[in-house]
Amino acid sequence: MFTKLKNDKLVVLGGLIPLDGRVSWVPAGSTGFQPSNCYLLSERGEGAAATDSHLLIDSGVALHAEQILGDLAALIGDGGALSVFFTRAEMDCVSNLEPIARSFDIQRLFTGGVINPFDAFEDLNLMALRGRRHQIDAMRSGEGDSLARAASIDIGAGRVLEIEAPLLRLLMTFWGWDAETGTLFTSDTFTHGTIQHPHDSRIIDSTVEDTTTPEQVAGHLFAKYEWLPRATCEPLREWLAAKFDELDPEIIAPSRGCVLRGRDVVRRHLDYMLAALTPQHAGLVSQGA
Repeated sequence: MFTKLKNDKLVVLGGLIPLDGRVSWVPAGSTGFQPSNCYLLSERGEGAAATDSHLLIDSGVALHAEQILGDLAALIGDGGALSVFFTRAEMDCVSNLEPIARSFDIQRLFTGGVINPFDAFEDLNLMALRGRRHQIDAMRSGEGDSLARAASIDIGAGRVLEIEAPLLRLLMTFWGWDAETGTLFTSDTFTHGTIQHPHDSRIIDSTVEDTTTPEQVAGHLFAKYEWLPRATCEPLREWLAAKFDELDPEIIAPSRGCVLRGRDVVRRHLDYMLAALTPQHAGLVSQGA
């Protein structure tokens, strides 16, 4: 079931991943469930004949395809039009491209890096989408492929998603900033929020008890970025602190893990992340959740 984060302008979709020892991107011994997220940004058209515009950020894991397709149909209508932006060309982000393309009209597809998301699928019908793919690239050179490139994505009616490659990343990764809703989309960072029961809220805000610790944040961070304990992390800390000071986000929206909502919550979890990147947490690679 989808959850509205900012009225109809921002909705989170996706299911829950059981943490039963088979998930490699969480600390060993993790229990409960981790939300798998994709986000629908919508903007109403102006005028009697105008149509609404929609941008889907990531597509979730294949396990949740039926649920995501049903939620999209409820939100934009069967066969409705939308654009898609992938924060990473990894399967937890791109797995549902094929079923979405079968059921909806994908007008634009925004991706980055040298890995082509179409290579993961065999459906020849997806070939028609290749001409609608836009390369995310803030620093365009005179060389390279002929794909259209963008450092921002027009959502509609003057609303823009600003795109940036974060300093903290493993493969080619992009963060998105939606000033309209005050939301920072952080892909595979800030993924440490888990729940113990399927009926628990997938959102950490002022209405729920937040038991997160810097040790838990470090455990999840190091499970994905195993090289971090051996790295010089001060530049990462400085970059993160400066980015959050610049944007002052109200919502952190990761591809996995609980959504963090409310500026007090966001600042608290930023502090946890900054603490996790200090030398004293370098020994927490195997820290459980």
